[in-house]
Amino acid sequence: MNEGQARQKIERSAKAEALLRNEILQDGFKYLEGQFIEAWRNSSVGDTESRERLYQLLQNLDALKGYFQSVIEDGKLAKMQLDEVKRQTDFNNRQR
Repeated sequence: MNEGQARQKIERSAKAEALLRNEILQDGFKYLEGQFIEAWRNSSVGDTESRERLYQLLQNLDALKGYFQSVIEDGKLAKMQLDEVKRQTDFNNRQR
């Protein structure tokens, strides 16, 4: 990964963190999860199609949260890599 790619991942990470800290987005996640669970609880025993759809909706919601977490982790790794390259460069420059 080059420096430009690393900086892009760090920037995306910061944006994903900001989204996950956003109160309205968090409220939206909680609201949807609650609505899906409530609909599942109120579904009839024989309505397997609706239950399956609600299960898939919950899985998709978790996948979206997981995606944001993945972007954040990628950014953290990119920052560690950039920091290491900078340390090595600084060390090499002092050795000259």
